[in-house]
Amino acid sequence: MKTAFVCFFPVIPTNMGSAEVIRSLFISWPGKKKLFQISHLENKKKSFLKSFKIFREKPLLKIITIPFLMYCVFKYLKDEKKKIIVIEGPSWIGYSFLTLLIIKIFNPTIKIIYHSHSIEYEVRKMSSSRIIINLTKFLESFVYRFADIATSVSEIEKKKLNKLYKVNTTNLNNGISKKIINFSKKKIINLNYVIYCGSYKYLPNKLAIDFLINKIMPSVVKIYPKLKLVLTGGGYEGKANFLINLGLVKKRNLFNLIYNSKAMLVPLDKGTGTRIKIIEALSLGSIVLSTPKGAEGIKLKKLKNKNLFIASKNKFIGEIKKILKKKKSYINLKYFHEEYMMENIVLKFFKEKNVKNIFKKN
Repeated sequence: MKTAFVCFFPVIPTNMGSAEVIRSLFISWPGKKKLFQISHLENKKKSFLKSFKIFREKPLLKIITIPFLMYCVFKYLKDEKKKIIVIEGPSWIGYSFLTLLIIKIFNPTIKIIYHSHSIEYEVRKMSSSRIIINLTKFLESFVYRFADIATSVSEIEKKKLNKLYKVNTTNLNNGISKKIINFSKKKIINLNYVIYCGSYKYLPNKLAIDFLINKIMPSVVKIYPKLKLVLTGGGYEGKANFLINLGLVKKRNLFNLIYNSKAMLVPLDKGTGTRIKIIEALSLGSIVLSTPKGAEGIKLKKLKNKNLFIASKNKFIGEIKKILKKKKSYINLKYFHEEYMMENIVLKFFKEKNVKNIFKKN
């Protein structure tokens, strides 16, 4: 079996949560494999990676690049009997649509997995024009219907997709590879702090960061004047006495920052999919305080020692104070690791009946 992963943004080097999900999936995927990406970033040559350089993150440049990328994908898969292409979803759905169309026309025997990270139609409804929203819904419906396997990140997303597009998806949860959780636990910042991870350029993150800086932290620092808020992910340009704005940080440093924080705060009230930032934090044994929307899709029933606290935004200040009063303890969440380690997720995915049937036919 040979698999080509097709991505329309830089996965390596990683600079966002979606890239981390793809990297973990790629590492955990069985058989021969190669990652094909469109990137505006510089990349070192790697045997498992083919990167197509564009000068800027512009849709037209990506559309022009896709046929050249697919030519290289077909060439890579040429001499293999079992051929799979995984189309990665966290980009404009038009790229996935064009890629799927090229495969169906020029190499229809290849099996296509559409790896959905969220429902893009719901993402576009937050900030796009009505024309873009309707176009997204049409193209997304096509991709879900004509991929050999289309995935969802949780049971909640699965039900939403069935209702929206009348399709039955296969769950492929967000997770993290055990090979990635490797970092120094020695404090980078020798202060008491809470942390928020995410680019300010993404609307749900913007709203959450504004809420923390304007509503939450001014009240909390009255009681805990030395407490800091650490931001990672880039995009925010404001200043405050309690703020440490680190922008983009390397993954190992990010894990260190999360591990040594008093808590990760996730006051989201918009967004789709499941938050990889929460999965990563809980995988490290760290404490997370989230709104119900932020924690949507994450399984909790079997967790006996919950490090995930859920509260509405109007109760956030009170919950933060409770967390700060307690002595922090790092809990080994065995069940959580079993559920959200990508190696286990991939094994479970390949045991699904419809997945087995597809690969038998292949």
